[in-house]
Amino acid sequence: MVPIYKLIITDDADIDLAKAMGHLSNKNAQKFSEELYIKYDDIKRMPRLYQRVFYEKKTKTDYRRIVHRKYIIIYKIHNNQITILRIVFQKEDYLKSQFFKSFV
Repeated sequence: MVPIYKLIITDDADIDLAKAMGHLSNKNAQKFSEELYIKYDDIKRMPRLYQRVFYEKKTKTDYRRIVHRKYIIIYKIHNNQITILRIVFQKEDYLKSQFFKSFV
């Protein structure tokens, strides 16, 4: 049996999600949300399947990312827990942003 990890969503990720959904119509926001929760289920079952985040000169971090439409979900695996840290717009240079620098 494949272990299912506990999923924690930070307040920052919740705020990011609210901002992303604020740019969508009600119908698209509903579909976006449904698809996102499917991705969350995937992450809980297979968290190491998704790409590691590399930072400055290809330095590997403990963070991973998954693309959802035009957004990147950044998460970290720790023991049997997955923490969704942020949900950022794909075109944002999140590696150089203040929020990411505070994690590395």
